[in-house]
Amino acid sequence: MRNIFQIVFILIFPLVLQAQTDSSFVGALTKGNITGQVRLMSISTWNKSDLSDYSAGAAGITLGYQTLSFKGFRLTMSGSLTQQIYSPNFSIPDSKTLQLNRYEWGMFDFTNPTNKDMLLRLQELNLQYRSKKIQALIGNYVPQNIFLNAQDGRMSPTLVQGLSLKYFPSSKWHIGLEAITGLNPRSAVKWVSVANSFGIYPVGLNPDGTKSQYASHTTTNGIGIAEVIFKPNSKWQILASDILVENVFHTAYLKTEYRKSIWNNQQLMLGGLLATQRQLGNGGSEVASQVYFTKENKPIIINIRLGLKDKKWEGSLNFGRITAQGRFQMPREWGVEQFYTFIPRERNEGSGDVWAYSAKYAYTFSKNLKLEAAYGYYKMPDVRDTRLNKYGVPDYLHTMLNLQYSFEGNWKGLTLQALGIYKANQGLVYDNLKYVQNKVDMSQLNLVVNYKW
Repeated sequence: MRNIFQIVFILIFPLVLQAQTDSSFVGALTKGNITGQVRLMSISTWNKSDLSDYSAGAAGITLGYQTLSFKGFRLTMSGSLTQQIYSPNFSIPDSKTLQLNRYEWGMFDFTNPTNKDMLLRLQELNLQYRSKKIQALIGNYVPQNIFLNAQDGRMSPTLVQGLSLKYFPSSKWHIGLEAITGLNPRSAVKWVSVANSFGIYPVGLNPDGTKSQYASHTTTNGIGIAEVIFKPNSKWQILASDILVENVFHTAYLKTEYRKSIWNNQQLMLGGLLATQRQLGNGGSEVASQVYFTKENKPIIINIRLGLKDKKWEGSLNFGRITAQGRFQMPREWGVEQFYTFIPRERNEGSGDVWAYSAKYAYTFSKNLKLEAAYGYYKMPDVRDTRLNKYGVPDYLHTMLNLQYSFEGNWKGLTLQALGIYKANQGLVYDNLKYVQNKVDMSQLNLVVNYKW
């Protein structure tokens, strides 16, 4: 991280010298924009009877500053403070399953169950350059990738540290490159190297059924991302990308979307995602029990959407398949997989031989009030088949309702949100509640007050 600060300083220093004679640079620094967010959040989870229930609340504030553009350059910085309002003792496991809390703990610091007060977090700190055809950024920023992203369902987003380059040779083409050396997962306070980001969240099991030991034992120099986006017209968008995690694994994927107006101003939405994963190097470690990604793991991921959109509503039917050649793996610390079949509060990461089906609907009652609903069925591998089920998740039905109200006028920027989910077990759990707690036969309510300026 120190090297990143040194590089940013070196890049800014010539401009600082120029400021002695160029008042416009001083103006760019001093007349920038102050941004902020105040966030109140509570999460309550109710598990099957005889299992622990949980509830926690937190308050947070984020302050940021972005300078005006000076000859294409702009500096952005932000930081946040999170304080618990109430919470259980996250170091005490459930008495029957001996498993720790899954959801509420994520509002604070997964690296320390007692660290819940006055959590200071450096977020964005980057230097950007923009011209007509080039966008460059160095420093800390929020990633915007299908697999590496903000996943901002807690108090703060996930951020990465590195270099991002985007080139726009024409209106139809976009070429992007990223080199990432550090991360700050949403449920952690400290910045860590890419290697040390593996295993901050629960690690699950190795394919042979032993507990995964890759936390603190993964070796990699970082993440490289290359992507090409082609938009031949207003209807089509084609994205081809490869995420390369040096010495661990790579994920190559192709995503295509098509939109077309049909009748009564309604829009047909088609989408498809095809991805494949392979090991790189030794999968992260020379020691078999510490390997994150094995040589035998070769999953293929397919996701398809058929949707229709109107002025006030949007609906879709979605299908997903992860083949039985291996488990789809992507560190949960980095983001949430943005599959068409995804419904908040559960993931298919860590599983193979998955059949996923979901239906989604969103209705905007007014420009202030919006309702989202989703229902899905997920056919998982047997919970005891650790080669294909890293976290022991059984088949399940997933229901979600999300209601959001945005204020206007003097209260513009204020948003109220209520998100409720229920997951019902549909598979064999062999009378073992560890396959149930915080996974199925559970409901959850999230209440959020957000004020941004």
